[in-house]
Amino acid sequence: MNSYGTETDREQDEADEQTTEEPVDHETLLEMTADDIFADCEDDVVCIAEALEDLEAAMRDELLVSDHLNAYQTFFYYFRQIPDDLIQERLILQPASALGDGVLVEEIDLYELIFTVHQGAPVIAVSDGDTLLETFEGPHAYTRGRAYAESLI
Repeated sequence: MNSYGTETDREQDEADEQTTEEPVDHETLLEMTADDIFADCEDDVVCIAEALEDLEAAMRDELLVSDHLNAYQTFFYYFRQIPDDLIQERLILQPASALGDGVLVEEIDLYELIFTVHQGAPVIAVSDGDTLLETFEGPHAYTRGRAYAESLI
């Protein structure tokens, strides 16, 4: 055997070079993951939530606040509630990436419920339009935020 290896070794090296794929950048990987979820689930938010649960936590957390999902899909993932049609439409029209700044979920009399995601956790803020009155965090934040706003009426 010479220093170049056997003929079979060289053929295998050449085959490996031809089949080696270019590395996928992180944003493309996020997009591909979201596309796979939508191919399996279409618009079924229950299926989407279950698919998100199966992802590695860091990937899931990124998708939940990305342009690849809408705010409704993220809302359902965190709260497991299907809100009324108006709220659904409002959230569907906003990308999940808008949740960093907050998305208006609903108005209860003079009070606004704003949905944000902070450090991977859902937050509902209750505001009077000018002043932040209270915030609620976690899986029951929406229910607690609604109850609080209704108690102010």
